[in-house]
Amino acid sequence: MYIGVSLLEAIREKGSEMPAFLVDDITRTLALVVMFTWFDMSESRDVIDQVLEGAVHRVLALQMLRAFVEEFNRELPARYIARQRRVVVAFRDKQLKAIFAHALEAMRAATPAPGSDTTAEQRQALSQSLLLQRDCLGFDFIGLAPDEASDDAVAIQIPSTWKDVVQVDGFLDAYFDGYARSGPPISSQFIEVLVQVASIRRSFYMEAVRVQFVRRMARGISEILSGTIGLEDVENYHHLCRLLARFRCIHTLVEIEDAAEYRDLLAAVASFTMTGLTLWEWSPNSIAPLLTFWAKVAATHDVRDDSNAAIAGDVISETLPRVVREFLRAMVAATARAADSGDSPLDNTDLVLENMSSVAAIARASYERCAPVVLETLREMAAEYQEMLRTGQDVTVVELQLAWPVYAVALCISARQPYRSLPEDDRRDADMFATALELDRLVQQRIQSNISTPPCESLELALLQTHVAFRSSFIGEGGHKVTAVFAQLSSLVGLPDGAAVLDLILQKVLFNLRSWPAQSPVVHRSLQLFHDMTAGYVSVRQVAKLDTITLLLANHSSEQLQFLHSIDEYKQRALYYGGLARVLFASDTPSPAQFVEFMHPWTATVDELLEMPEEQLVQDAVRPNLIRVLRDLRGFLAAISSKNNFMRFFEWLMPQRIELVHRAVRMGRDSHVQIAGLKFLAEFAYNRTQRLNFDVSSANGILIFREASQAIWEYGRLAIDSREPVRNVYKERYKGVAVCFTTLMRLVAGKYVAIGVMPLYGD
Repeated sequence: MYIGVSLLEAIREKGSEMPAFLVDDITRTLALVVMFTWFDMSESRDVIDQVLEGAVHRVLALQMLRAFVEEFNRELPARYIARQRRVVVAFRDKQLKAIFAHALEAMRAATPAPGSDTTAEQRQALSQSLLLQRDCLGFDFIGLAPDEASDDAVAIQIPSTWKDVVQVDGFLDAYFDGYARSGPPISSQFIEVLVQVASIRRSFYMEAVRVQFVRRMARGISEILSGTIGLEDVENYHHLCRLLARFRCIHTLVEIEDAAEYRDLLAAVASFTMTGLTLWEWSPNSIAPLLTFWAKVAATHDVRDDSNAAIAGDVISETLPRVVREFLRAMVAATARAADSGDSPLDNTDLVLENMSSVAAIARASYERCAPVVLETLREMAAEYQEMLRTGQDVTVVELQLAWPVYAVALCISARQPYRSLPEDDRRDADMFATALELDRLVQQRIQSNISTPPCESLELALLQTHVAFRSSFIGEGGHKVTAVFAQLSSLVGLPDGAAVLDLILQKVLFNLRSWPAQSPVVHRSLQLFHDMTAGYVSVRQVAKLDTITLLLANHSSEQLQFLHSIDEYKQRALYYGGLARVLFASDTPSPAQFVEFMHPWTATVDELLEMPEEQLVQDAVRPNLIRVLRDLRGFLAAISSKNNFMRFFEWLMPQRIELVHRAVRMGRDSHVQIAGLKFLAEFAYNRTQRLNFDVSSANGILIFREASQAIWEYGRLAIDSREPVRNVYKERYKGVAVCFTTLMRLVAGKYVAIGVMPLYGD
């Protein structure tokens, strides 16, 4: 503790002369000393009390206390977690409230009076006090690990003992007044603290106090929005958007829905939102919280209250379709402006889907008003696109813009809730899906016409999303449900049932696999959709009955599928052949003729390679075929889950064709071929879902053990005897050794041979 005393004395005597970074480093060191001696020496706990009592200058004290809070809230290595948590709990219970109260008093003392100027020291004290409050409210009160914290855990769990500090008259007034009287960056710090204050759990307040809190918060936000106070600063603007979202997420506002503040707040936020949606370039991350606010409002809004002005039902019913329309317009316009700069809002697909999910939630709350908005936007833009194609104009920008209404259609369909959806809503979904299909037909015609302008990936991904959404909402795992949607689709585009839609989706997947290069995200998303269609017990049997899949099984290695030409995209090939394997084995007893016909392309390739001398396999004309067939067989094998189906593959491979794998492993100068062979053997020896449980009298397990162990021995012998220089030690050595150990582990775990009796035979 002598070190701690010395550090505190150094700050007390010379802190005002030290640079800020040095004070921060010394304070953090002091905090660690206090933390590790908290239970051993009472002097450790006195250090914080001395700082609170004014042992150092006011600004220095705030800076030191902030460093203490940050260090106590920092996650230490695993071996210290148990002890650290005990210290953190003691710090939380005995010191954190006093630190927050100290910061609050410092903020009130430093807040300027109306119309007065502030000194540099006053501004510094105000900034440090706000940062300290932010850290106190952001403290890990209940021991959540960082990876456990999610959007569902945004409520701040401050203890009930803090009520005498937070639930006092004028608590929120201090923040709103301070915001109005200060400029950036301090004003944004006021709003940032308000975001956390709004996040305090609802149960912290008794009902009467909660009503007062919600009313004052709503009134303060409305005043800022109505007067546009400080909103010309991007940080103020962004944190205010966050405040709106967090305030509505934590508090349902049901306490004030019949009060004037509620109507004023919704009206102010509606006007603010219409402007904010057009400011994507200025503050792109602020649109998501605005949409979250309205999505939460929509989630608790009942359409029967649309005309109820007493609870602002008329404001909500008018605003929801406006939000949907203005969002689509704003994003379409922003996409056109960003076409030249290259910084498009469509670049971040995850953010697009997140925002569109909120838009879909808003639309579904008032579907009879919002669905026509989405449909009208899509039809207008699709008609413009068709006319531009007819006249031969450049459609690059229009295709990017079309992605927005198509995504809106997809997410609206995906947000359907069966127990709440009416037949009229299903018919609206059918209208939107049919319009998207007509647009998809135009896009496919353009791709097939070989126009020099490349197709738009964003639009294609959006169209794929509509197929994914319709399948999950109206077909899914429960079989083909008889709903109004199929009657409407039958009259519009001739799709009478779920089987017809599945066949259409499969044709869409195959078209993308034929038309797009292997590296395109469109190919990966199409293969992921094909995987999802074949992953379920019911869905794979639905797909197996389609005429298109029968044709695909007979021509699965077609030269028209561009992604099969690449040897680098193993994951794509695995998704493809894994899905085909599940379809092939969808029935419990597929006929031997079906299996033989499916394996025929691989049979011809493997037999041809086996007839070649080993020296010829390393040639550039032959090597890609060897790698492809090994990876394709591995992807196919990984999807086999039953013993009977595995035995068919086993009998096809053993004993002649397994020799090709050994030849691949013996190609010591080509690590890519070696790894492909070793990984195939690792999958072949894997007793996945008990598919390798042979009878006691069967020698198949011994054969698998023999072939795999022989390959491991061959690889190891080549690695030891090799005199070639190692250019990439991971690819040429470590990777192969790791696969060998994986194979060995699976051989031992599979219990294919009685390893314990081997010493008796001198093995």
